[in-house]
Amino acid sequence: MSRRPAFASLGLAAGLAVASAGAPARSAGLDCGPPSAPHPEADAVLTQAILSPQLDEKAGTALASAVRRLTSLGVPRAVIVDRAVAAYCPLVARDGSLTLDRQREAVRRFASTLTSLVYDPLDPTQGETALILSLPVRPALSLQIDAAAARAGMTRDAWILEAIQARLAGD
Repeated sequence: MSRRPAFASLGLAAGLAVASAGAPARSAGLDCGPPSAPHPEADAVLTQAILSPQLDEKAGTALASAVRRLTSLGVPRAVIVDRAVAAYCPLVARDGSLTLDRQREAVRRFASTLTSLVYDPLDPTQGETALILSLPVRPALSLQIDAAAARAGMTRDAWILEAIQARLAGD
């Protein structure tokens, strides 16, 4: 499975959330970018699954189901990502309870979650979906993580996952 399309789609989707500095009329709100070409089948399924800017467990399950349905129908993955972000971004843009920075972060987080659903599913017989989380860390912390993983004889990702699971088990 090629990772290049996943990163290209995520970059495109995340880029939709960045307000254009050259467009003063849009500087006060979230710029969802120009609409991509419509895809009636994908649009119908995704607009039924994406009803709110808040993605709770029920909404996440509906989105995962929509992605599975569209991929089983042969809808290209990039189209699913593009059309889902096109459906989600205006919902976030209309959410007056979020600051512009929070709106941008919500679209980026959605695009990341969606890309994980579309490009990195676990074995479909398992009935679960893996999500790829990303968060910025300072270089010094990144080096500490690398060193701790090396001391434990683990990959960076395995060490981070174990650290999160240990912390959650301790709460």
